[in-house]
Amino acid sequence: MNTITSIDKTPKALRLSGYGIGDFGLNIYWQTVSMFLVYWYTAIAGIDPKIAGLIYFIGMTWDAISDPIVASFSERIQTRFGTYRPFLLYGSFITACAFVLLFWVPPFEGGLKIAILIATCLLFRTSYTVVAIPYAALGSRITYDSKERADYSGARMFFAFSALLLVSMFLWPLVEHFTDKLGEPRAFQLTAAMGGAIATIALWTCFAFTKEKPLPSKTIQSERIWQGIYRNISSNHALRVLLFIILLQTAASSALGITLIFYIEANAHMFAAKEVLFTSFAFGMLFCVPIWSYLIRRFGRKKIWLLAVTLHVIVALHMFFAPPIIIFGVPLSIVLFMAIGGSLAIIFWAFIPDCVEYGQVQSGYRSEAGVYGSVLIMQKLSGGLIGLMIGFILSSIGISSNIEMSPELGEKLSNFIAICPALLLLLTIIPIMILPMGRDTHGEIIEQLE
Repeated sequence: MNTITSIDKTPKALRLSGYGIGDFGLNIYWQTVSMFLVYWYTAIAGIDPKIAGLIYFIGMTWDAISDPIVASFSERIQTRFGTYRPFLLYGSFITACAFVLLFWVPPFEGGLKIAILIATCLLFRTSYTVVAIPYAALGSRITYDSKERADYSGARMFFAFSALLLVSMFLWPLVEHFTDKLGEPRAFQLTAAMGGAIATIALWTCFAFTKEKPLPSKTIQSERIWQGIYRNISSNHALRVLLFIILLQTAASSALGITLIFYIEANAHMFAAKEVLFTSFAFGMLFCVPIWSYLIRRFGRKKIWLLAVTLHVIVALHMFFAPPIIIFGVPLSIVLFMAIGGSLAIIFWAFIPDCVEYGQVQSGYRSEAGVYGSVLIMQKLSGGLIGLMIGFILSSIGISSNIEMSPELGEKLSNFIAICPALLLLLTIIPIMILPMGRDTHGEIIEQLE
């Protein structure tokens, strides 16, 4: 029987959960770093927002360099556990240790302190990459069916937002609980250690409950990572369009995520406690994942992308022109932004593995490292540049490590959150419409590969 179409008798719910729980572990790290790291550098480590944004940018730029290298290396590993799964088994504990070190405040000042913060940031991002990149690429080996890939992407997002819910519910209460005994810096470290332990268990569970399918017969893989990236970008029109979409979508998501904690601090006088807010945001995303997954499967990825962007823009216009709607201390606009953003994440992660086969047909070579490497370069550079820009914006409007937040600062941050992500997402409409990939197209490609 053909290795592509052979039937896996494992119950589908177990297969989806087994793969998705890996993203639960990874997103304990990702959500914490994306939402809180710039704030932690500023409020806890006591450095200027511009420097905090610069460290964030350096870390993301390093990711853009190391991600494709790890992708190329992992693609060629052959073990009894498979190609990508061993990285989940052996790299998870190291990542947890680096995560704890990331929240260490060095007992120094000036340039030495900043240098150590940069070093711990790079150490964590490298160890995270060694696990996260093989996990992402694993999605292209679990199934070769386009519809199933949307289901796996939906499962990933469900578990990713479940991790966001966990971080939202427990990070601040745990930090506050441990602060009385240990002080705030050590409290963050102990909380990070607990998160790292949970993430490690989740990634080991993913290793245990996933299987890799063999590559299509007569598959030729590119020999060098940069050759694979160049080959894919030059010959794969679908990938070029998708990279532009990812550039804009990542920038929009990062602009909202990094700024959000400062927006909450500035409006603390009328908002609920942080854990209540972030839990509400996470529930909004988590509740909508099954709905978005059904709609994507029913109506297709492109139509739902357009629907999501339209809804985001409507909410942004209301946030900019009208007073905020606050329900039990929770701003409704942010809940809606989070719920809408979940659909975009599901869609673009479902498109990426399809690009692998699209490029294979176009060039004759299969390069999972080339596709995922180019995607991750674009994603990390986009997020890093936005982080750097936000650091300068925060500094320019008067935010520093020793300044009190105020309603005036809250209004400026509100306008930024309303305008910047909406404009970036509007720019994705044309490229998403011309993206030359759909279910029928991908089905034809798989038939050719068989």
